[in-house]
Amino acid sequence: MLVLERDKLGSGTTKGGLGGIRHQFVDELDIRMSQLATAFWRNFEDRTGSRHEFEERGYLFIANSEEGVAQLREPMPLYERMRAAVRMVNRVEVAELVPGIRTDDVFGGRFGARDGYGDPLAALAGFAAAAQLDGASFREGIEVDSLLRDGDRVTGVRTASGDVRAERVLLATGCWTAALAATAAVPVPIWPYRRSIMQSGPLPQLARIPLVIEWESGFHFRPKGAAQRFAMPNITTDGKEEKGPTDAPAAFPGEFAPLEVPPSLEPWVRARAAWRHPAFADLVITDSWSCYYEMTPDDHPIVGAVPGVAGLYIAAGFSGHGFMHAPATGQLVVEEMLDGRARSIDIRDLSLERFQTGRRPFKAAVL
Repeated sequence: MLVLERDKLGSGTTKGGLGGIRHQFVDELDIRMSQLATAFWRNFEDRTGSRHEFEERGYLFIANSEEGVAQLREPMPLYERMRAAVRMVNRVEVAELVPGIRTDDVFGGRFGARDGYGDPLAALAGFAAAAQLDGASFREGIEVDSLLRDGDRVTGVRTASGDVRAERVLLATGCWTAALAATAAVPVPIWPYRRSIMQSGPLPQLARIPLVIEWESGFHFRPKGAAQRFAMPNITTDGKEEKGPTDAPAAFPGEFAPLEVPPSLEPWVRARAAWRHPAFADLVITDSWSCYYEMTPDDHPIVGAVPGVAGLYIAAGFSGHGFMHAPATGQLVVEEMLDGRARSIDIRDLSLERFQTGRRPFKAAVL
């Protein structure tokens, strides 16, 4: 196996991700993907020989309205059927999970005990080391300019350093997938959506709390060592909170917004954080960065064989869920590449075919 990386491993969205791992989705397939992936995260060292800490401290969604609580409660029968260890919590329980958190504006919440967070760069290092020991080769600084196609099959890729011939090509190229697939006349509805993350100085009193998400605003915070990491919605020009893109571009991949942190975000984060917890009253932001979500129209990835082009596969478009599902995605797409279909989980609903035919098997939901 040969992996071509246009920059350095982990230089893209991986280094900027929040690292959340959760089961709290509204579609059964997402939960099954999380269950398969989480089994790997719990046994990462046994599977790869490298250390990666899956800090299984839970995901806590909190709602600031009765409507928000109703939305959080809606998928509970699915969680119970899937044995996902998710429960509704009241404001007293929220305060027990996050000591000191402000709850006078909280109407209720939802907590997933088997959820948590990890470190994308540490995990990547473990994956890459294990793959190399199994014979995989990595070539950094090699950008694929186009796919090579002969009739109804892919035959390799073209780079500035020359052509690479291959019977199978997997595009795990995030928000750059649409442009690359187009070189083989394959339309793919994936586009970039800029999101930002900030990190604070040390706040050791909150070092072991769950990942907390305000349901209505989309404001996140989680420990990173003794510090806290914050993810926030985008703020529109008229001051509104935007948790996800309002619509898809007219053509894919659309515009790549500059990877800079908009100046309006830090004052919003400082004010929102100080409102939510007194430990954030004098918050010091020590670092901030932006990266791209790789969006699809239904907020679900495209995974599997490309219809009509033998040998071409895609694993992209995770809409913010790529890290948590990475172990499952790797296993499932390899099963399809080698055996003709994924066997551990039926992933036919993730096929590019759904966009070609207009089939809509999922509920769109970034959070």
